[in-house]
Amino acid sequence: MRVGRSPLACVLRMITFIPPFPVEGGMTVRCAGAWIEKGESNALLRRASELETEVVLMDADKVCGVGHLESAVFHARRAFERGANASNTLGMEVILYASGERQISKAKKKMGLHQGTERVAVVVLEPREADIDKVLKELNIHRDDSLLDCSREKGEAFGIDANEMKAAGEEMLVDLVMEKVAFVEILKR
Repeated sequence: MRVGRSPLACVLRMITFIPPFPVEGGMTVRCAGAWIEKGESNALLRRASELETEVVLMDADKVCGVGHLESAVFHARRAFERGANASNTLGMEVILYASGERQISKAKKKMGLHQGTERVAVVVLEPREADIDKVLKELNIHRDDSLLDCSREKGEAFGIDANEMKAAGEEMLVDLVMEKVAFVEILKR
């Protein structure tokens, strides 16, 4: 007797064959992981606001790979292009999508920097040709891109529950996170 695949397994299998989302003009999203001292998040946010470069700072403990950030930027830019944005700024829209949440307050709580934050995800939005290493130097933070790597702990912190992980398999964790990013567009309606 042949056992069929569950609908979820089929959907997840299809997701793996979707080509990477087109980032406008073929450009790549400039992002990095970085360390900060505990309790320095407010000072870092202040320094970032003084830059001429538009930067988004998020809690790297909930970022599951560079693709997670690229997807959030892609969806946020598209929301602005279509007039479907929920926030007033592109940076906040990126945080909204990166969080997989519908509400800005929940997105900020989930992905935003807090006093205990030590690991930060940095995304450069404008100018698009900005040098991320120069931005990190201006922010006075130390680059460590391994902070962006996905892990089971990050998936759980992001909100992927044990049942989802068990059904899809831990190797599909990045795809599960990116699925939640993409669903924000539907949740906002």
